[in-house]
Amino acid sequence: MFHCLSLLDTEEEKDFLREIFETYKDEMFYTAYVILENKQDAEDMVQDTLLALIPHLGKMKKEPPQKNWNFIVTIVKNNSFNRYKKKKRQADRELPITEEILRDIVDVEFDTKVLEIEQRDFLVQLLGQMSELHQDILLLRYYHELSTVEIGELLGKSPDTVRHIIHRAKKKLQGMLEGEELFGSS
Repeated sequence: MFHCLSLLDTEEEKDFLREIFETYKDEMFYTAYVILENKQDAEDMVQDTLLALIPHLGKMKKEPPQKNWNFIVTIVKNNSFNRYKKKKRQADRELPITEEILRDIVDVEFDTKVLEIEQRDFLVQLLGQMSELHQDILLLRYYHELSTVEIGELLGKSPDTVRHIIHRAKKKLQGMLEGEELFGSS
């Protein structure tokens, strides 16, 4: 935590990062521990998450706590999965995104077709059927409004790769929605 604070310029930023740490440290640790199954790795992940948040503190100050938590947990999960995959060389372990986070996605404008859907519960169910990567990419891009460059930095992927994943995720979601004949029906 002290290393992170030393990277900040203003007392206001330091206070805000301290507040984030105090508010979410247990949840960040628990989320990382569930994935990494190791206390030291989970503690390191909390530190890594705080470092990843530094460039976004200005934007986070303007957001409600639930949106900030969704952003934080996405970073913790993705970085934990990346570390887990490096250590265990297993790419098939996933922590499912919570239904609450999925519900938050549909409360935000991320595609005009999604806004037309009156059956939000059904959309949440469809998103839950998508891969963890597609869920997280859509969450970061359209709920947290991060650029492809920012998402790439968080996930360790190139902006071009992020754009391709976003395109595939949106196309898959659109196909799932059209397959249910939700568009154009009354």
